[in-house]
Amino acid sequence: MTTTESPARRGLSTLSARVTRPSRRQVLGGALLLAAALACLLAGLSPLLPILLTLLAAVAVRPVPGLGYVLVVLNAPLGLWFVGVEGLVGDAFGGRDYALGLSAAVVAGVLFALTVFRHRWSRRQLAGAAAALLVVAVWSLIGFAHHGVAQTLVGVRLTVLPVLLLVVLCSLTLRQVVPLMTVLAWVLVANAVASVGELIVGPARLVRWGFEENTAVRYIGDTFRVPGLTSFNAELGILAGAYLLGYVALWLTRGARPTRWAWHAGALAGVLCLALSTSRSGALLVAGGVVAAVVLNRSGGAAGRRRARILGLAVVACVAAGFVAVGATGARSLFQRFDVWAQLLGTDLPIWGLGLGGVGAATTSRVTSGPQVFVDNYFVSVALQFGPVLGVALVAAFGYALWRLCRRSAERPTSVLFIALLAGLACSFLVIEAWEYPGAMMCLGVFLAYGRCLDAAGLPDVPAPEPPAGVWVPAAPSDGVPPIVWVAAPRPTGKPPADASPATPPVVSRQAEGPPASDAAPAERPTA
Repeated sequence: MTTTESPARRGLSTLSARVTRPSRRQVLGGALLLAAALACLLAGLSPLLPILLTLLAAVAVRPVPGLGYVLVVLNAPLGLWFVGVEGLVGDAFGGRDYALGLSAAVVAGVLFALTVFRHRWSRRQLAGAAAALLVVAVWSLIGFAHHGVAQTLVGVRLTVLPVLLLVVLCSLTLRQVVPLMTVLAWVLVANAVASVGELIVGPARLVRWGFEENTAVRYIGDTFRVPGLTSFNAELGILAGAYLLGYVALWLTRGARPTRWAWHAGALAGVLCLALSTSRSGALLVAGGVVAAVVLNRSGGAAGRRRARILGLAVVACVAAGFVAVGATGARSLFQRFDVWAQLLGTDLPIWGLGLGGVGAATTSRVTSGPQVFVDNYFVSVALQFGPVLGVALVAAFGYALWRLCRRSAERPTSVLFIALLAGLACSFLVIEAWEYPGAMMCLGVFLAYGRCLDAAGLPDVPAPEPPAGVWVPAAPSDGVPPIVWVAAPRPTGKPPADASPATPPVVSRQAEGPPASDAAPAERPTA
């Protein structure tokens, strides 16, 4: 009797064999790594530097481990700081505490370069890439002239990094995307556990532990806005909203319902994170995307769309109830944003804008040379950086894409997922610079890549109901006319019959009288 070994046990046995019996290449690599560590120690550098560089190089050439590393670094910076990983990496790179976050961008850039060289691209894709590169180059030069090189480069990183991640994610197969979705779900669970712990510990003790006040520890009225493992509460809220939107959109998409229990756990953790962060931006991201997916959905039948509407309204009601429960129902900050937008757009803005990095998160960087400019509206931010013409073009592009996806959803059900993601992103743009939160954008990109894989493979069709099986038989005669009734036949165990049941009973001829001569069918004559 032969027994098959499980993949996990097979992997452990292979790993133990490699550890106990290393190859000549592994021995040589270990010796070189040890020599490099000793050389760095003698040169006054950290001996961990070659080890960390080797690990980063090994991760950067593999899509799934590399994207998993980027996902954790972008969505758990406060947690990595608290456990000492950020300090360890910063010390290895000469005391630069931003080295860990910068390493995620470097890994994403390497993965993007490998993706570009490994895949074949169409002429339309190459033309789009050339146009995007030209726009970035021109408006980078404008930024250099307006606010300096360093601040402009920060703006370039914030603008380009989500695009790089999106290209890499959309090049993956379904087998590669599913582990990333599981990692993303566990990141949400870890953030939920940290949020509950921060709420129990309290903001005063968190400040004593080193949490920065007015950044990691923030209030809305008297309500403590927990940051979880992210840098501050808005980042946690937009991440939770992005995951919840993708999860609910999968339920609204016919044939794409999530089945893994880790994904369900991530959704429950996302609800908790969204409520404790009190982020109205994340709530608007969920509500806007779900409502748009329900309204613009043209796939399935009327009953399926009715169930989708009920589910969408239930999700919106739960989000609203959660914010009422934590006491985050004020709208003063929204009206303050209206005043800020009016002041920014009322200034003497050139038609070509201020250049990349002129407003937004780039103005809060450590290399900032000018005043901090908060916008809290990415459409306005694009109009300020690229000029009002491109700002209007971006709004028109969102509308056109939603219209095309709405028409496409009648034939491709996965378009419902794309509608939810795109509409939720547009709604979040109205109240926050969501594009400058790369962790949340990567979350949306993971769901987009998953939907793209399902769309390429083709979703399974929902089987149509089988016609009833039976036969028409004569019943008891009445007044000389023999009526007939439908008698259901037992369900066959094999292949169902090809012919469906008749919609109306057959015409019963009178037995006493013969058929009229006029009703008799003429004999068929052969044709020449």
